[in-house]
Amino acid sequence: MNRFFCRHLIILFLLPILFWGLADATAVNAARLYEESLKKLEERLQRASPDDFTFVVMGDSRDNDAIFKKNLKLIKTLNPLFVLHGGDGVRHGCKEEINQFLDVVRKNSPDIPFFFVIGNHEICGKEKHTGGGNKYFEDHVAPLNYAIDLKRLNVRVVLLDNTSYALNPSQLVYLRNQLTSERRYQFVAMHIPPTTTRWSFHTFSRGAPELIKILAENKVQTAFFSHLHFYDQDVVQGVKYMITGGGGAPLIPMGVGSPVYHIVVVTVKNGQVTTRMVEVGN
Repeated sequence: MNRFFCRHLIILFLLPILFWGLADATAVNAARLYEESLKKLEERLQRASPDDFTFVVMGDSRDNDAIFKKNLKLIKTLNPLFVLHGGDGVRHGCKEEINQFLDVVRKNSPDIPFFFVIGNHEICGKEKHTGGGNKYFEDHVAPLNYAIDLKRLNVRVVLLDNTSYALNPSQLVYLRNQLTSERRYQFVAMHIPPTTTRWSFHTFSRGAPELIKILAENKVQTAFFSHLHFYDQDVVQGVKYMITGGGGAPLIPMGVGSPVYHIVVVTVKNGQVTTRMVEVGN
């Protein structure tokens, strides 16, 4: 068998493998909730009024699909522009649970864009100490750090991964670069709330002072957090901070806030941003 023939035989053998690999990568990307939601959002933006629109924020829906489905049913009646989920939609973060979560979202909220920020429970327990525990989330749900820019509505939302109980320097640079005076309405979301004079338990401190400074300097309207299973809000250096962790996880009274199942409805109307907590019964 001559060398020319062998080389072409190898190429013919490898081509199906290469094409299969490309097809598989495309399938993963196409199936990701993030891209699905961007496409839905693009369609909704054509009909949205820059002077009157709403979006919904919720978090910590793990361990209770019944409450989570109630939340989704309520959200559907509100017909918001999109939903922000503050993380912890599952308990262990591995393939089976994330697939189940995605199935619940797609069946119960098929038309509404659904953007998710990773929580500490989205990190697969089997891989927490190998550095790869967030890969399935990243491949099938959303990027770990990203921004949603709605130029027509003058809105930018920045979502960050602080599941390590910290924001590292590169994330803080990313956040500062994403926040811009070009957008009138700016929102930030991450899973774990920062340590403040009001919140000190189950919070993060490394990078928190820098976060607080960046949000204040850029006049962010509201910063959303979850992780703590109740509803509460505070104002820090002129910026509204809100915890919304009542999506279905076990409620935990902590001496502040309201331990109730709930969602938060954010309304932008005639240049004003308002928020209201809507309780969802057991």
